[in-house]
Order: sequence, then structure tokens, then C-alpha cells
Amino acid sequence: MRGRACHNGLVGKHLSPYWQNRTGAEVNAQRAAPSETQETQLDQGFQPGGTSSPTIPLGELLHQYQLGLVTIAGNSADAGDRPVQWVHASELNDPTPFLTPRTVLLTTGARFDDSPDQADADDFVARLIDAGVTALGVGIGLHWDRVPMRFVSACDRLGLPLFRVPYDTAFIEIVQTAARLIDAEERARDLWSLEAQRAVSNAALHRDGLGAVVSEAASRLGRWVCITDRSGRIVESAGLDPSATEWLRREARRLVSRGASAARIEDDRGAGARLQTLGRQRSVLGVLAISDDGTPDSADRALLGLVSALATIQLEHRAGIDTAQAALRTGIVRLLVEGETRLAGRLAASTLVRLPDGPIVAARYADSDTSEAFEQDLRSLDAGSAGLFAATLEGTPLLIAEARHLPAIRRLFGAHGVPGGVSERGRLAELDALIQQAERAYEHASAHDGSALVAYVPTLHDGVLSILDASQEAHRRAAMLLAPIRQHDQRHGDRIEEALRVWLTHHGQTSPAASELGIHRHTLKARVQTGATLLQSDFDNPDTRAELWTALRLSAPDQLPGQRTV
Repeated sequence: MRGRACHNGLVGKHLSPYWQNRTGAEVNAQRAAPSETQETQLDQGFQPGGTSSPTIPLGELLHQYQLGLVTIAGNSADAGDRPVQWVHASELNDPTPFLTPRTVLLTTGARFDDSPDQADADDFVARLIDAGVTALGVGIGLHWDRVPMRFVSACDRLGLPLFRVPYDTAFIEIVQTAARLIDAEERARDLWSLEAQRAVSNAALHRDGLGAVVSEAASRLGRWVCITDRSGRIVESAGLDPSATEWLRREARRLVSRGASAARIEDDRGAGARLQTLGRQRSVLGVLAISDDGTPDSADRALLGLVSALATIQLEHRAGIDTAQAALRTGIVRLLVEGETRLAGRLAASTLVRLPDGPIVAARYADSDTSEAFEQDLRSLDAGSAGLFAATLEGTPLLIAEARHLPAIRRLFGAHGVPGGVSERGRLAELDALIQQAERAYEHASAHDGSALVAYVPTLHDGVLSILDASQEAHRRAAMLLAPIRQHDQRHGDRIEEALRVWLTHHGQTSPAASELGIHRHTLKARVQTGATLLQSDFDNPDTRAELWTALRLSAPDQLPGQRTV
């Protein structure tokens, strides 16, 4: 057998430019089947560089007809797709300490007896699998005339591809063939990377720059690609399953909140993703995520590094625009509230904000009551509805919209269970009053644990009496009106004021009032008449009764100006 016992150093030296890889621990960790979201923090994200090198599928090596390799065990459906990054020959009793994952191990079996027992074969194959070996090749004609059936059985049961190497094929030929194939793959990947980067760069020039970049990258990589902002809101995506969006939003928020730069995650169904933050460490702008369909190689990472850079620039640009737009919208609302409608219209025209026309409504809510899903749907409604725009005024979030958009606004608040208040219909010149109406409706919704939009109606106000409650002068005049009665009660030990209060509470009906006071109805009538005499008033007059009731209400012992008696 020509050159069959290749020196280990020769093989290692020949393939060293083509082999750098992850540790066995990482491979084994990725084989774990998590029952819930599992996360592995990564030191490096998608930036160019790193340790992943090109691989070739095992089937490509085995199909090199000049080598005469024949698979005899472990030929599962995916055996031909297993990656090969290294070919190594060894006759050591235990070569695994010197092997790296994705290795094809070649041996003549010289360390074994002519007829190894099943336990030895099982132990040897199991250790190779634990080391991440891709396949085992056994040369015949030197130590064994045929591959022992115990090795065939072990490889079949444990799932390790086993192939026979004919006597006329030197191990060094297999090594050199693998090296040529890997070198060709590396050159092909370099060309692919250059072409993919050129396509993505051209996509960035499109009108929908970031969206086109993400779509092109997903197409080139054969993976879904997604970009979120720092809050987890999906900014652009391509190929992402809609059912995974909420999971991805949550994990993106977690990555940013922990201050990590990259991570690999899996959900309870085994679906995986790789995440990397965008922006500077102290100024994270968002997250780039891709499906975890294997570790990205250097060509993939070069493309993803370009996507990351372009996305960062776009997010920085958008963040600046969003901040400026928010400030301009606040300025527009402030001008409208101050009655500067024409100036607000000119400013809106220069900022691509179309002011509502015709009957309008104002809606008010609180940021603390909203969710990320609500905010995302609100942005979509804002962007796709002419005559509707969101803004803030004195830190209060508002929606100002043409009345025709009210059904869509109601659906938005109702779908997300967000309490809010909406005004009556009015004109743009009445915006200040409409905002006050929306504020009052929102207060009502919050006080009653509402989970939808509450429409303003005049009865939501405290009423005319609330104005008197806050007036010092009203309290003073009420005390003056009741002074004769109170002086009489104090001088004679009578209870005229109490009798009048209860009598008016029962709408001037004597019997129920007397029953509540525990006195005879004739006694109550006498006290009421005494009160009328003291005040020199006719209690049959409704205005007199209303004025007396207001005075009694404002002069209650526990009622101070600004307080309301319930």
C-alpha cells in the first residue's frame, strides 16, 4: 500500500490552511434539544474574520471515482451532506485528543487485533462520534483484508459513516483530493462573497434602501434576515415566519437590555436564530437577526458584516429623522392650539405631514398603557392614513385625525386593550377644546379601568356645582345665607338645618324625610316652616329650593373649597 501509513504531521501540515473550527463543546452544545428558549452568548457576531473555514460535503469526497471509496455503513439520508474540513490519518489507540470536529479519520486498523471484539469496536466508534468526527475510512489489504463486521455493525448502530479504502488508494491521495476540493470551495466562496456584497451594495441605492438590502441578503444567504430597533420592533425582514415575530421581538429586547453584543437562541420547537446588536456599545440602535441554519462561514460573515454596517447607517439616519419629525409635529400641534392655523399648515406642508381637513377628532392616551404591538400598529396607521398624524404635546401622546378615521382608531385601541379618550367632532381651529375633551374622556377611561376608547360627552364633566366648589366667594355666600338658621339652632338647641337638608334630599317629601330623622311628620313640617320664616323665603319656589340646597351642600362641615361632596 503506497504511502498508506502517512505521518500525522504531514497530513496536518498539508491541510492546516483549510482547517480552523469551533470547539467540541460548542458542537455538543448545539446538538442539545432545549425544551424552552435556550441562549448561547457569542463573543463574535457577524463581523468578518473568525475561525470558520470552508467545508465540502462528505458525498463530494466519496464520489471522487478515482479514489475508489465505497460506503459500507452509516449511510443515512444526510450522510452525504455532513461537512468535511479535515482529513487525518492515525493508528493511535485513541486518536480523539488530537482530532477536531468535521474530521474524516483514516486508519488501517493496525492497533486492533485481527478479529476485534464488539465492545472494542463500539467504544472506538462512540469516541469518534463524541469528538465530532464526520466519517471513518478503513484501508484494506495491509492489516485487514476486509473491514471487520463488528466495525460495520457499530457504525450502523451509532450512525457514523464508514467507507472502505482500496489497497491501491494511498491515504495521501485522499488528503490531497480533499485539499483541492476545499481550496476550490474556498475560491468559489470568495467569488460568491464578492458578488453578493456587490448586489447588496447596489440594493442599498434603491429607494427602499434598507428593505432592499435585507431582501437581497436573505436571497443570497438562503436564510431569513430581520432587523429590529432597540425596542424589538421589526424594522425590515425577509423570509421570517410571521409566527416567530413576537418571539424574535422579545429576544431582541433581552439582548439589548443585557448589554450583550451577540447571541444564539433556540425556541421550544428547536428553531434557532443568531442575533447581533447594531451600533456602538453604549448606543445600540437595533439588532440584526438571521436564521440559525449552521454557523456562518467567512463568506457569509463578510456579507453580514456589510449588511450590519449598512443597517447601522440607515438606523442612525432614521433615528435622527424620527427625532426631528417628532419635534416638528409637536411644534405643529402647539401652533394649532394657539390658533396659528395658517402657520401650522405651512410648516406641515414642508414636513410631509398632511393636516386633517373637515370634521376632526382628537384622541389621547398614555405611553405607560401601551405595548410594542400597539405602537407598531399605530405607526402603520399613521403612515398609511392621510389626514391622521400622531404627536405629543407637553409629553402627552395625541392622535389628531379626520373624523372618517375614527372607526380605525377605535379598532386599534380595542384590539390592544389600551384605554384612551376621544373628543367630539370639531374644526381644526377648535383643537385646544377638542384636546381638553379627549383629556377628560381619558381620565374617565382610566378611572374606570377602561380597555378601549371612551368618547367624550358633556356629562363626563363634574358640572356647574364643581365650579362653585372651587370658589371661595361661593362658600362665603353660602355661609351668609344659612347664618340665621345656624344662629337659631345654636340659641334654641333646635335642628332646623338638619331637617332642611334631609327634607331636600327626599325632594321635599315629608313622610320619608321624617322617617329618616325619626320624628313625626308634623314636627318636620314645623321645622321646615321655621326655616322658611328665618330665611324669609318661599320653599315652594324651585329656585329657592335650588339655592338652599346649593348653600347646604357648600356649607357642609367637611366641605372645603375645592372639595366635592358626594
